[in-house]
Amino acid sequence: MSDTEKKQGGLLGTAAVMAVIILLSKIFGLLRDILVAGAYGTSAAAVAYETASRLPILLFDLVLGGVVSAAFIPVFSDLLVREGKKSAMRYAASYVNVISLFTGAITVLGMLFASPLVKLLAPELPNETHELAAHLTQILFPMVICTGLAYAFVGILQSMGEFRIPALISLVSNTIMVVYLVFFGDRFGITGLAVAMLAGWAAQAVVQIPSLVKFGFAPSLKAGLFTPDVRRSLKLALPILVGTWTQPICSLINTRFASGMDGGRAITALGYGNRLYTILVGVFSFVATNLLFPYFSRASAEGNLKASRRMMITSVKTLSFIIAPIAGGLIVLAEPICAILYERGEFTPADTALTATALRFFAVGMLFLAANEVLTKAFFAEKKPIFPMLAAIGGMAANFIFIVLLVPYGIGGIALASGLAAAVQCLIGAICMKKSAEAKFPVADLLDLAKSVLAAALMAAALYFIKPHLPGGTIVNTVLAVLIGAALYAILALLLHSEEARFVIEKLIHSHKKGDFTK
Repeated sequence: MSDTEKKQGGLLGTAAVMAVIILLSKIFGLLRDILVAGAYGTSAAAVAYETASRLPILLFDLVLGGVVSAAFIPVFSDLLVREGKKSAMRYAASYVNVISLFTGAITVLGMLFASPLVKLLAPELPNETHELAAHLTQILFPMVICTGLAYAFVGILQSMGEFRIPALISLVSNTIMVVYLVFFGDRFGITGLAVAMLAGWAAQAVVQIPSLVKFGFAPSLKAGLFTPDVRRSLKLALPILVGTWTQPICSLINTRFASGMDGGRAITALGYGNRLYTILVGVFSFVATNLLFPYFSRASAEGNLKASRRMMITSVKTLSFIIAPIAGGLIVLAEPICAILYERGEFTPADTALTATALRFFAVGMLFLAANEVLTKAFFAEKKPIFPMLAAIGGMAANFIFIVLLVPYGIGGIALASGLAAAVQCLIGAICMKKSAEAKFPVADLLDLAKSVLAAALMAAALYFIKPHLPGGTIVNTVLAVLIGAALYAILALLLHSEEARFVIEKLIHSHKKGDFTK
């Protein structure tokens, strides 16, 4: 077996393990949301918690966000290649010190100005809801420190080739929250839930420490702060930061508009819908982008841009083949899916309808969101952050324009504005990619993308007419619809001669002949 085949086999094995871990994490994240929805529905307490839980991460994303790992990994990989592990780890210790300083300052300011920040994010909340949200925000703001450390640790471990532990951290935090909701939720209420969320985020950093020690990382106050290598990272910071602003800025705009709908209930419905759709897309896009980003960076450091670009194009095509039918299915099946998952306890049929509307229109942007993740990480790895920055600026401007035009249509208009903004950002990113000599998207690859989208659209259209005639209650009817939709998509993809569909079939046939379906 050649070195290339060994590397590809290692990547596939790691990707399989990561996919399982991420899937478990997403399942526990979904279970967390189901338990929260059942306990609080879209009540004032739920609105206050949703608002407060967004604020620390939103501010972190605006001030540091993707800079923590995206600006770290390329410099760390470069040092690892040129100067060796000792120099790279010394830089890592300095970088962690800088991140700790910034996040500590943000935390203090956030706790002091919790009430004005809640007013900025959700200006039309009722007074009692606002006060509760401000109280919960003060509890949750130390999450910023935990997030900064966790992301920095993820960058170190991924650069050293360890992907499983970073993939595990969300599972740890979600498990802590599920345990709280099951065993202690009735006793400590919504305040206890905020404390459990903070504990979960702290655990994301703590769980990585043993692996960091194994690789030789040691924090040191003597490592300094703004060393030459750290300054090199900071030079990448601003365009990288702006390049990751699309999601937080869109979230800020969406929440402000939603705070005036249904007494703030639209905030929780948007939250449930958005997390469900990101759970579905996240399993695949997270694995692809986080697994491949260090390899993008290493290939760039070694001057092998051709391999990096080919990997990027293949990733976009594969993600499109997987995510396109999921998006189509969600558009058709949003309401029964939300009813099955959430409608119990305090979560009413009216809450289901509101959340399903958000989910249906969020799904429009699902494919573009995944493609944006790949494009952004590839440009960051090549130290070309100006391209994703331009794409992000275009996406943010589009979101504002679309939401002003669509907000009269309610929560669906807000969700659709986010999806259309993601499409605009993806289009600008693709244009920027085309400007690079090594980055042209071959016509054959574009055709494969079109085939995946066409097959998904035809499947969704057929499912729309078939579903009302399927037997059974909500669960049985929905399961049948999902199975029929998957079969239709597979058949249509094969009829359209999709390269990805052909690859999957050949892989299954090969594994069957070998008697091993794990290869």
